[in-house]
Amino acid sequence: MKKYIRWIRQNTKVIYRVLLFIITLGVLSLIYPNIGNFRYEYQKGKPWMHETLIAPFDFAIHKTEAELAANRDSLLANFSPYYEYKPEVLVNVSNKFNADFDKKWNAYIQTEHFKNLNYNESSTSIEKKRIRLYFQDIISGIYDVGIIEASTDQLQIPEKINRSLNNISEKIETKSLYTPQTAYEFINKSLKDDFKDQNYHVFFQNLNLDTYLTPNLIYNEDMSEKVRNSMLSSISLTKGLVKAGTRITLIGDIIDDDTFRVLESLKREYESILGSSQSHYLIMGGQSLLILACLILLFLYLRNFRIQILEDNKKLLFILLLIVIFVGLSSLAMKFPIINIYIIPFVLIPVVLRTLLDSRSALFIFIISLLLNGFLAPNSFEFLFLQLSAGIMAIYSLPQLERRGQLVITAIITFFTYSIVYFAFAITQEGSIQEIEWKNFIWFAINGLLLTFSYSLIYIFEKLFGFISDVTLIELANQNHPVLRQLIQHAPGTFQHSLTVANLAEAAINEIGGNPLLVRTGALYHDIGKMKNPVYFIENQMTNRNPHDSLEFDKSAQVITDHVKYGIQIAKKHKLPQQIIDFIQTHHGAGRVQYFYTSFKNKYPDKEIDEEKFTYPGPDPFSKETAVLMMADSVEAASRSLKEKTPESIENLVISLIDKQISENRFEMADISFKNIHQVKKIFIQMLINIYHARIEYPKEIIRD
Repeated sequence: MKKYIRWIRQNTKVIYRVLLFIITLGVLSLIYPNIGNFRYEYQKGKPWMHETLIAPFDFAIHKTEAELAANRDSLLANFSPYYEYKPEVLVNVSNKFNADFDKKWNAYIQTEHFKNLNYNESSTSIEKKRIRLYFQDIISGIYDVGIIEASTDQLQIPEKINRSLNNISEKIETKSLYTPQTAYEFINKSLKDDFKDQNYHVFFQNLNLDTYLTPNLIYNEDMSEKVRNSMLSSISLTKGLVKAGTRITLIGDIIDDDTFRVLESLKREYESILGSSQSHYLIMGGQSLLILACLILLFLYLRNFRIQILEDNKKLLFILLLIVIFVGLSSLAMKFPIINIYIIPFVLIPVVLRTLLDSRSALFIFIISLLLNGFLAPNSFEFLFLQLSAGIMAIYSLPQLERRGQLVITAIITFFTYSIVYFAFAITQEGSIQEIEWKNFIWFAINGLLLTFSYSLIYIFEKLFGFISDVTLIELANQNHPVLRQLIQHAPGTFQHSLTVANLAEAAINEIGGNPLLVRTGALYHDIGKMKNPVYFIENQMTNRNPHDSLEFDKSAQVITDHVKYGIQIAKKHKLPQQIIDFIQTHHGAGRVQYFYTSFKNKYPDKEIDEEKFTYPGPDPFSKETAVLMMADSVEAASRSLKEKTPESIENLVISLIDKQISENRFEMADISFKNIHQVKKIFIQMLINIYHARIEYPKEIIRD
């Protein structure tokens, strides 16, 4: 038992990686719909490339979306919505009118306008009764016909409606009904016709007749929707029947509209039968094998070409999580027909991976993701071709993400790539521009818009998984960064040394391959620990006085080696990324402070030396970038102490220093070859010669310009 526990402890990382792949396999298998796939691939307007197809069973031919839409429109054209007739509205309005009429009449007869009419008391009473009855009759007549709601949930009121009262409905024409506006206009016209010789317009205005015109035909949404849905449900989804044994198409036949519709119906029926049959578990097993094949391809790529990614659990988790997210989005889009799969920004995968990892990995992982999503997408070849074209263009258009504006350009390029490729597919399949589904271009535009949000996603992924993007490196390399400002202020000589080291390292990485922006930024921060005791480092000493003269050699060595420890503390305090801290830790590796070590040994030959006091904490460089920085740091510092800076002395210095680091096995953990190191030497020699303007001494007889 102890043996197994020990083995598990020793292989924890390997077990974790295996579990990640197994969990990914399980999650993707659950996401996939458990239906079989139609075994044939076909496209409208293309020849049938398989054997002669015979109907294996009876199946109905499904109507197209256009046909179903036409059926729905035709049916709804004859649909009459339901309105509830409310008789109590007239009662309430009549009571309110009578109460208001008395008050306003009594006020009116006191006005000079009425007194000028010279009515006596008896005539006034008769006029009041006559006008009241007139309004009661006209209002009752309007409400008997019905006042319909002026605005409803419908787009427009149809020609006929169903008026219902006490569960009894009658169909009436809407042109015979009133709205509050038309009822008010009708009353006004009647008043002008019936009272044209009598001057009551002031009283009529005071009545505010529009306040008594409340709709009494109220739209019954529940009943209307119930009847409407019942009518829609009666629409047949199919037309015609294909009998088993009927020949559908021959090899080489062009797939026209009718054949395409029959094939689509057969495919739907075939997948439905498979999904509901006893072969459910076989289908699920087959899908799992296909997913497993894709994951194995991903594993083999990482194992052979990007082992550092495979061994980084956070990066591996990020890649697998990204794949699962997009497969999940595809599955979701297929469950909701209102969402088109082309709205999903698959191009985000290569854009994010290109920014956080590298171009080759971005493209390969993108291809694996498309293969996994291709099993879900309709017209899988068209889907793969579209997405792959857009993804490759995105990678080429975004060699290095340095600003947000680049994403906008990439989004525009992606939109045009989608549009052009889709247009080519559409005219090939349909043979007509009129038949193209133009709404897909709207999905492509939304897709491009979503792509611009990748800037925010990259920042989130950086924080969650410990990545560092070029955008972050550019921000860190800005000399206005608080840490670099402090370095300039407290240790200006060290900052100048760091700038020179950055130039050397960047030039070398550009030559041998690597991340030049990363090595430059790392070089700017590699000596920030010297801010703790800047005067103990020669580049910051402004006078001939050296503080090391008053210290023992072991104490001096301790001050020198401690700048690595202090640098790490400063970096963590300012929350610098781990990738930058790596340069601080490794720029001296586990090397020795040779000058003070030798001096101590010469002064105390019989005394036992504590090696740790004269040794940097390390570790040694473990990447191409950190190895190049170690070389650049050592040759730049040593070149300052050269008395004669000639090409020969510089060349000898660079070669001897780097060869010494090789002999001490400083680059054993770094993925850098001897050929790379030879190239680095040549670049350093040339650049240092240019920096110090070292000249070759020409013979006197040669005339120089």
